[in-house]
Amino acid sequence: MESLDPVALYFKEIRKTPPLNHQEFLKHFHKFQQGERALKRLTKLKSRVSDKLKFKLQETVKNGDNAKIALVIGNLRLVIPVAKRFFRPGLDFLDLIEEGNIGLLHALRKFDPRKGFRFSTYASYWIDQAVRRSIEESSKTIRIPPHAWEALRKWFREWESLSGSLGRNPTLSEMATRLGLSARQIKGVMEAVEASRGIGSIDMTLDEDENLALKDMVTDKETREPDKLFSALKMKDEMGIALNRLPKREKEILTMRFGLDGGEPSTLEEVGVKYKISRERVRQIQERATSRLKQIAQKMGLN
Repeated sequence: MESLDPVALYFKEIRKTPPLNHQEFLKHFHKFQQGERALKRLTKLKSRVSDKLKFKLQETVKNGDNAKIALVIGNLRLVIPVAKRFFRPGLDFLDLIEEGNIGLLHALRKFDPRKGFRFSTYASYWIDQAVRRSIEESSKTIRIPPHAWEALRKWFREWESLSGSLGRNPTLSEMATRLGLSARQIKGVMEAVEASRGIGSIDMTLDEDENLALKDMVTDKETREPDKLFSALKMKDEMGIALNRLPKREKEILTMRFGLDGGEPSTLEEVGVKYKISRERVRQIQERATSRLKQIAQKMGLN
């Protein structure tokens, strides 16, 4: 008997749909953009438009909507890995897919193929942000006692100080020693963290070998939009010149994370496995490399 599980049915439908090749993507994307412009024009003109022009614009909008559907369906494979990465007990997998699709649509509206970047690289960022933001918004309904927030703030302050002196992420045992916390008190902080995130993120391994920092699970770091930096490099040869000025490992990690060599972008976990470092360490190197690359681009006179 065929499974009626909605997730299984979703994956089955995805497998039926072949991914778009580059030419198909550009064809649909052009129609999608035309439809967006036509809709804006219709909205602006309202009744001040002839019946002939109104019909033409409506047809363009309709074609644009069909193209948008084709673009979304053809790129749903980009959403699934992100949804899997954020999925935890208590979350609805299809809800994560839906939020990822919202991010995919946002990426379509902002994407500029003239900049020479792969849509998959660009869209993965916005899909990730949409899913992450949805989970964080849903977690805001959970009330955290003031004393728990104070414990978290103190933890983060000491985390920054200790990580600076160690040159790496402190372990839980090192943080407990630094703060003079008991096992019971650590549990209380961890429970506050779990409530603040609402995603059960403390079920992952937290031993010294993993070198997992608590900060990685609770802070909402500002993530730079990759297009703001990478589009400033304009041409791929300029991108190469700028990347080559980075330290070797920073260049390699940035390239893997954003697919700057034309390949698919890699997750923090995938990069961490390759370099045998934690997710948080990968994130730190990525942020440092992005900041350094921005400075290099500015020195090259790229706006």
